Amino acid sequence: MSVFLSILIMILMLSVLTIVHEWGHYICARIFKVKVTEFSIFMGPKIFQRTGKKTGTKFTIRAIPLGGYCAFEDDNGDTSSPDSLYVQKWWKRAIIFAGGVTMNFILAWVLATLIVGSGFFTDTTLDRVSEDSIAYFAGIREGDSLTKFDSLDTLTGTDINLASYGIKDMDPSDEVMSSHYTLVYDRKGTKATYDISKNINYVKVTGEVDGKETEGLTVGDYSYRILRTEGGKTTEYYCFVKVNGISDEGDKAFCTVTKKIDGESVSEADEEITAENYCALGNSSYHVINTMNPFVLLGRGFLEMISMIKSVYVSLWWIITGKVGLDGLAGPIGLTGVVSDVVSASAGVSIKVITLVNMAALISANLGVINALPIPGLDGSHLLFIVIELIRGGKKIPPKYQNIISYVGLALMILLAVIVAGSDIIKLIQGGGGIG
Repeated sequence: MSVFLSILIMILMLSVLTIVHEWGHYICARIFKVKVTEFSIFMGPKIFQRTGKKTGTKFTIRAIPLGGYCAFEDDNGDTSSPDSLYVQKWWKRAIIFAGGVTMNFILAWVLATLIVGSGFFTDTTLDRVSEDSIAYFAGIREGDSLTKFDSLDTLTGTDINLASYGIKDMDPSDEVMSSHYTLVYDRKGTKATYDISKNINYVKVTGEVDGKETEGLTVGDYSYRILRTEGGKTTEYYCFVKVNGISDEGDKAFCTVTKKIDGESVSEADEEITAENYCALGNSSYHVINTMNPFVLLGRGFLEMISMIKSVYVSLWWIITGKVGLDGLAGPIGLTGVVSDVVSASAGVSIKVITLVNMAALISANLGVINALPIPGLDGSHLLFIVIELIRGGKKIPPKYQNIISYVGLALMILLAVIVAGSDIIKLIQGGGGIG
């Protein structure tokens, strides 16, 4: 049942986002009185049709609940009619092609605004820093605001999550995890930069799982080296944690902790480290946004939309530069696996709904960004054609050549979809079948 429900939710989500995108094209076309021959909800055989009396547009509902489309006279080969898209002035065509992308961004903004007041989002200001955490030892305090994480400016908690995902393990072996990153915190106008090097050593352990003896890895010891720079002065904080054992509940680790400042030992003692601070900097408690002020909601929703759009561009750049692999991509199959995880989670219904709405906002922003790229077959390619037209002094690229380029782009997009689908299936198999 959960599999069917997850597939249904994913289909409906993608269909709504696609229809909203196409509706953006339709609205802009109608503003400029460009002929829209058909606006279809879903694909496949027609099951309902109504023709607009003033516009002559056929509004249809089709049998296969996947996406939809907005068709112009140009799609039927008629590019000479005064109502066709091709003959319109360049700026009108640009607005019409950008209409779908704009609607996806607006939808992401609306959805983010709807859930801002639920306590789902956080900002970049610390609400609490545990006194026994490494973050507190290095000088990070409650009220500090994170303004930059590595090279990424942080406006929202979404930015922080994205930057955290981008931290790369610099050691290829399974026994060691080594990473390096920088944080910039602002405290009442005074900024401090934290240059952080983290090193975790793992040891092999054996145990019994479902009656079978298995071998795995557990933390043996770890260290943090933090260079804190403020006002031109740099201080080195070093913390070495030797793990002696873990509680039966797994929520505490019994450790010997050595701390140094600028090479001078300040303490060495046995400590019980809670799960919150175990193997972590311990500064993840950011302020939760919870307000019903409509102006604050709209403002915070807008910032979340900006962060969502930024996350798509940053993720694409990371894939291009090799910072993350192609396994960072997910298609409908992989997204359905994520939906399945949400549906089958033990959380309450309200949390599940909020999570799915946030997922829809992220996908909407993703669709907007991808469609804006100058890839043949997408809206961005038509905008590129307009730019080329302007460079050529107003001479348009003939429709037949535009169509050829679009078909090639479509073929490449289908190939990419097949590759991503294959990657999704492999990940589901390796992960034990996430859809189930």
